[in-house]
Amino acid sequence: MMAIPCKSNEVLDFSINPSWDSRYVTEGADNLDSGGLFSIDLTLSNNAFSFGLWLAKGDSEDYKEITLYAEYAFSISDLEGYLSLAHLILPNEASDEDRDNEIGFGLSYSSLHWLQPGIDYVWASEQKSGYIEFSLHSELIEDESQYQLTPYVLRSYDFGYVSDGYDGINHTEIGMALSALISTNTSLELGLHHSWAGQNLKRDDLDDESWIKMGLNIGF
Repeated sequence: MMAIPCKSNEVLDFSINPSWDSRYVTEGADNLDSGGLFSIDLTLSNNAFSFGLWLAKGDSEDYKEITLYAEYAFSISDLEGYLSLAHLILPNEASDEDRDNEIGFGLSYSSLHWLQPGIDYVWASEQKSGYIEFSLHSELIEDESQYQLTPYVLRSYDFGYVSDGYDGINHTEIGMALSALISTNTSLELGLHHSWAGQNLKRDDLDDESWIKMGLNIGF
């Protein structure tokens, strides 16, 4: 989860973001028994509104996920924030848990590029509970027109979203994302991440996780 900046242009923007994760890690836990995840994110945006479709498939096991989402981004002085709605579908699940709806909210303080604190919260209708992350990001730009390096650290707390009936520390994560412009409308994105399991994940015998991410962001 991460706050997105508010757009000021009046035209429609369309982007395609294919990517591969060596492990499918969310909330500090690996969602797959083996292998990683191929995904593609299709986003249509106009001013502060974005509408998207996220499609994912396991590279080693038969796992599929579809997410439809809408986001509204806003800014108040040096604060940037978003509100989001998402509908998740798991085609392989033959149960009442094959669909879920989530409401998200986030704020970040963007006055200083070298240190940007942020907070993100999500509530899920299936669990009827929430999950929160506190983060620090730093934008280290070698060449503003071509490269951007963004290290981050975050701490998350679960309120029944990850584990039913648990309130407390979920995990701690650090990472670094590199974005490099390789053509007028295309950038290469690389990420390196590591998560330390907190008390919540250790209760389920889950361990620390490390993974990499590679992808493209193509705008039209």
